[in-house]
Amino acid sequence: MKAVVNLVPPLGLAYLAAVLEQHGYPARIYDCTLGLSLDSLMAALIAFQPRVVGITSTTPAFEEACITARRIRSQMPESVLVLGGAHVSAVPALALAGDDFDIGVVGEGEWTMLDVARHIEQGASGDLAKVPGLAIRREGRVVVTEPRPYIQDLDRLPMPARGLLPPLAAYSPTPASYRRLPLATVITSRGCPYRCTFCDRTVFGNAARAHSPERVLAEVDECLHRHKALEIRFFDDTFTFDPRRVMEICDGLRAKRWRFPWTCLTHVNTVTPELLRRMRAAGCWQVLYGLESGDPEILASLRKGSTVERNEQAVRWAQEAGLSVRGDFIVGTPLETWASLRRTVDFAKRLKLDYAHFNKFVPFAGSELHDRLAAQGHCPDISRMTSICDHQTTPYVPPALTADQFQRFLNEAHIEFYLRPSHILRRLVRTRSWGELWGQFRGAFAIFGLSR
Repeated sequence: MKAVVNLVPPLGLAYLAAVLEQHGYPARIYDCTLGLSLDSLMAALIAFQPRVVGITSTTPAFEEACITARRIRSQMPESVLVLGGAHVSAVPALALAGDDFDIGVVGEGEWTMLDVARHIEQGASGDLAKVPGLAIRREGRVVVTEPRPYIQDLDRLPMPARGLLPPLAAYSPTPASYRRLPLATVITSRGCPYRCTFCDRTVFGNAARAHSPERVLAEVDECLHRHKALEIRFFDDTFTFDPRRVMEICDGLRAKRWRFPWTCLTHVNTVTPELLRRMRAAGCWQVLYGLESGDPEILASLRKGSTVERNEQAVRWAQEAGLSVRGDFIVGTPLETWASLRRTVDFAKRLKLDYAHFNKFVPFAGSELHDRLAAQGHCPDISRMTSICDHQTTPYVPPALTADQFQRFLNEAHIEFYLRPSHILRRLVRTRSWGELWGQFRGAFAIFGLSR
């Protein structure tokens, strides 16, 4: 299972550190996803002696975040412990219910964390109730301060402090999703204009905001020439939500004559044949679409804003433009049946996708489906499930399926898709580099791991 983990630099922490350093606060980043032990982390923190220690956490990682916080509290009792990330933004009262953390940052964290640092430096931590975007304790209960407005002009943010992170070569992106390593990730926009029922949008919201093309080109330049990246992945939720901006970025890349491969994540409703051809001419080799389901009823229930026919059209346009296509599907949502699961696999095969990921549905806090299922008493506490992103546990099983049926599907779907002779031959013919070939092998090993 290790091979399928997508280990990429934590740009959220790098943005926070960049803002703090820009305003005179020395910062360090310790990326524990790369195997840094708790003992090693503590040794580094004790040497640095920070006034504030911030820990970012998703819901699946929350239990481990709490364990880390308790260790820090026991050895560095004077440090203020701040929790950030998706989990506390989605459920601030639950996240701060214990005493592991002093403060929670809700939503975008750059200006909030700067205000926290200033208050603590001035010895005015008692006035934190005046800081927007926080979860704090008052009289034995968790209080959330007024919401902090989303950052409208993203160009005001400094470049992420990538120099505080391990080198790019230390990271391991998803197998078969790159052509050359090391790979750098770049986030050119925030917020997603769509309202999928399975998605938590509490951090960046629905209002899509973007860096200017000039800022994007400057950041790409830094990644390529300062940090020695050989490939870029634009990690926006919907990279092409503004097609005109993407065309300007593509024109800028071509004018610079930089030769590097890049990929992006986007939505089928925001692409056109012309845009995809321009992207291909500027170095894009793969697009990732969230196709979600091959069953019309399931797709409509997820409020993705697309149709099966539109999905098929967008895939065909990308293929005609010469792009590789990865389709992500979400399986096991409440209306799912065995027949709908089969339609999804058959749909993925019919589209001749280069890559297909069948991701099991997890009711993440902050999503509409989570709230709906919780109200019905069908939502487990996934903050205590450390393996929800593999196929060893199934935190939710649709009513029309048994746990054994759903587990069988999860174990077999990837094998059925990838181990077809026609697909293997097509992938080998389209492979363009040794790095991409190695990614194919790593992906194949991961498939067999999923079947165990």
